[in-house]
Amino acid sequence: MHYVGLDIGGTATKAALTDETARILETRKILTITDDLTGLVSSLAELVHEFQKTAVIDAIGLGVPGLRSSKTHIIETSPNIPCLQNVNLEQLLADQVHIRTVGENDANAAVYAEFVRGAAMGLEHIACLTLGTGLGSGFVLNGSLFTGASGFGGEFGHTVIQAGSSVENSGRLCGCGNRGCLETYVSASGIVMTAEAMMDLVPDSLLHGIELPLTSEKIYNAATQGDATAEAVFRETGRYLGIACANLIDLLNLEMIVIGGGVMAAGEMLMQSVRAAARRYAFPASFRDCQIVQSQLWPDGGVIGAAMIARDR
Repeated sequence: MHYVGLDIGGTATKAALTDETARILETRKILTITDDLTGLVSSLAELVHEFQKTAVIDAIGLGVPGLRSSKTHIIETSPNIPCLQNVNLEQLLADQVHIRTVGENDANAAVYAEFVRGAAMGLEHIACLTLGTGLGSGFVLNGSLFTGASGFGGEFGHTVIQAGSSVENSGRLCGCGNRGCLETYVSASGIVMTAEAMMDLVPDSLLHGIELPLTSEKIYNAATQGDATAEAVFRETGRYLGIACANLIDLLNLEMIVIGGGVMAAGEMLMQSVRAAARRYAFPASFRDCQIVQSQLWPDGGVIGAAMIARDR
């Protein structure tokens, strides 16, 4: 049997043809059409048609960023894909390709991949955090994908960690419209904001000589060259992420937290601070029971998870 997994991002859409064991047979990648629903659906249908040239497809899985209702299957909102507002994308695609199509939040797809094929195989209580432009999060609890009462559960990146009594002393502005969300400190965009704040205090940092726009990758490169400010940016990012992991460990008594996403190219530069902060702030007994590891499926976790959700649901 064959399945297609589609991981729809705000910039690019990744697609994979898999077999029933989650083995990837073929992959494709296209730019995401974010402002034209008809164009977006057509581009997804074209990806499916390309895979149909080599295999009979039994089902399609869609991983989509945003709030997808498990009751109506409607995507209520997707901040980085404006055309996905009150849309049943899986039905629109199924109507074009005539194949059973199953949708899910993209971070939920990522954690499901870790559960069925990745680092967390055989475990029952896990979280997956994906550090990209924002911070995605998904959970498997008691051996089942956790989505909450309406399918909107698991938006850990939008928990507020910096609040104030006024705009002037509140946290950073988030893309969701709120201030002080975790993802404004732990994400590619959060890394840039941290760097900009630190640069103001260190005029001789290598970061001042970087060609704009400043990106997390450029900041990482400066850190590998020994720039103390850039190194401090990643330590601070890792500290925030470690505190977040400690909160999850104490709240859910997890067996494993898997961390993936493009930002994790920084590897141990981040992970050392993450583990140190988690050890510092979590209950020692709970921390001992929880491994904090990097994803081994990235960048394919999203497509694998979407395909396997289509297989299993």
